[in-house]
Amino acid sequence: MDIHNYKKRYERTLERIKESKEVSTKNKEIILNFHDSCFAEDLSVCKIEKYLYDLFNFTQMLNKDLSKTDKQDLQKIVAEFNRLEEESEDEESCE
Repeated sequence: MDIHNYKKRYERTLERIKESKEVSTKNKEIILNFHDSCFAEDLSVCKIEKYLYDLFNFTQMLNKDLSKTDKQDLQKIVAEFNRLEEESEDEESCE
């Protein structure tokens, strides 16, 4: 029984990736190859959905081919996520 609708969330995330106009064809190909690898490793649908969702967001933030991404690019993304998380925590503590 899937009370969290992981399968439906997975399907929506996969569809968003395939339909996205903001993600290049090359990046879609890389993401979908990673997707296949996750299933080959027998990961859960829940985990695969989470990985795809995060990878999709990273790709949009990078705005460049994943194959050309370097350490500095990844550090910028991690810093941005940390800033967003900190802002979110600050807003919650003010309520």
